[in-house]
Amino acid sequence: MKFPFFLFFSCFFLLTSYSQEVISSLVSNPYLKNNNKNTSFKMSQLTLPFIDDFSYKETNVDKLLWKKSSVFVNRTYSIKPPTIGVATFDGLDSNGFAYSINISNPEGYADTLMSREIKMNNIDSAYFLFYYQPQGLGDAPEVNDSLVLQFKNNNNIWKKVWSKQGSSNFDFKKKVIIVNSNEYLHDNFQFRFINKATLSGNFDHWNLDYVKIDQYSSSIDTSFLNDVSFVYNCPSFLSRYNEMPWLHFNEGMLTGNELLDTIDIKLRNNDASINVDYQYNVYNNNSLTSHYPSTGSWRNVSVFSYDSIGLFSFTNPSILIENSVFNTNTFDSVSFDIEHIIETGQDDFKQNDTLKRVQNFFSHFSYDDGSAESAYGINVSGARLAYHFKLNRPDTLRAIQMYFPQMGDSTNNIPFKLTIWKNISNNTIIHQQQVYPVHTITDKFHTYFLDSIFQLTGDFYIGWEQLSDDLLNVGLDKNLLSNQYMYYNIGSGWTNSQFPGSWMIRPVLSNKQIISHTKNKIQHCSIYPNPTSSFFNIDCAEDNDKLIIYDLSGNMIFHGLYFKLKKLSLSRGMYFIDIENKFYNHKLIVF
Repeated sequence: MKFPFFLFFSCFFLLTSYSQEVISSLVSNPYLKNNNKNTSFKMSQLTLPFIDDFSYKETNVDKLLWKKSSVFVNRTYSIKPPTIGVATFDGLDSNGFAYSINISNPEGYADTLMSREIKMNNIDSAYFLFYYQPQGLGDAPEVNDSLVLQFKNNNNIWKKVWSKQGSSNFDFKKKVIIVNSNEYLHDNFQFRFINKATLSGNFDHWNLDYVKIDQYSSSIDTSFLNDVSFVYNCPSFLSRYNEMPWLHFNEGMLTGNELLDTIDIKLRNNDASINVDYQYNVYNNNSLTSHYPSTGSWRNVSVFSYDSIGLFSFTNPSILIENSVFNTNTFDSVSFDIEHIIETGQDDFKQNDTLKRVQNFFSHFSYDDGSAESAYGINVSGARLAYHFKLNRPDTLRAIQMYFPQMGDSTNNIPFKLTIWKNISNNTIIHQQQVYPVHTITDKFHTYFLDSIFQLTGDFYIGWEQLSDDLLNVGLDKNLLSNQYMYYNIGSGWTNSQFPGSWMIRPVLSNKQIISHTKNKIQHCSIYPNPTSSFFNIDCAEDNDKLIIYDLSGNMIFHGLYFKLKKLSLSRGMYFIDIENKFYNHKLIVF
């Protein structure tokens, strides 16, 4: 008897729980979909030094340095990296989908990061340096998992030169390998990192940072990285929210709310000069609206080495934020570009010396940063989840956005009551409507337009009431913490969520009508038979509806009219089916 896929996923992805709160590992990564492609274009050999610290904002690696990649370049999975940005290894392929859902072969070699050819035949000795960390903010690799480094020798044979067994989280460690054998000192040298992991999802994370190869002369070459870098993404200048509507921000500024007085930026000095200059600039439509420091071009600080003080924080004094930092005459939505810059020694790697972010003031409030590291759910029928927001002026609530990441066990056909409260302590419900989760294979939020709109003032709460004990699995952003505004109730009273992070749920408010460019999700729809051995039907689809079918690797298998499905033959596996313009997506299993 085969083990059902849905039961496998339900059991396997459960990570941990407090009471009836549950967080689960993600099974896909929408940022990698159709992004990380192997590059085969010809280019000249690389010469030393080879350096990559993954500090760029793209999720793909630098194609000028790397020939093959299925890793995820990001700034959200690591803890105290040597420099901002890491390459993360997991159990997802280059399109962000699981390598395999075969229970009989759950583990194997997963991600690969392979360099281009490097000319090494003109030197006597080289050093290979890199930093690595298991888990970070992701999933801890187990003892039977590993991160492996291989070199290609002069006979084009890959040989293992280093490996590390899986473990729980620890601080980044530096590894140095001295290369002095003619076996590797040839004109087509290559190296690659490979991880052994569970192949069925976003598991067993390793973070890689600051890979460097250069000619070796003495131990001094490998003793000091000689680099000062930013460590994390730019913090928001807002005191409560990550993003909020412009009119509410302006109203809050009249009473001194919504804007922080100071911010902190984390730096890490990897044995470089302690003399560092800092500034930030804010732009609106390419025009400078604010500069720090208020006098002079730069603020000079002494940043001592990480080994002696850990991460450097801007304190005594902190970085000041002027009330006029966001200065514009607009009365509606607006965006500002914020740029943080450090000026360091000439030998410092400059790529990690600038941070940029866009501060949006649109029609929604958000605590989250838009990226999910896990999924959150409650496994109790009748449970309620409530997110606290506060308005600075009367406004009209028109929609609620939620991000439901694609999970192994679909809950797309399990209803819940979308709920708005004025007060949760006495259960003052303003509005409820029955809706269904829309688990997306992209990084986009789903917008639930309210079937009646109304004006709100002051405090309110948005969330849901469950009609079953199924995990709805809303996205959980682990980088921004909003637990003081996150409540759940399983029947014994309201309490704050115990999992650090921010739910990816956003209210949309506007005095103007918000136009929906898509139809609402179909409320009742099913695929049958499912699982199937051959043909299947969709009871809500019409002959002329356009369907898209993807396989687990993100490849489009079918794009056409529903009635043409009778000519389609699918091989054994799992597929995602979308009905265009109807906000319907579902999983199909073919056995």
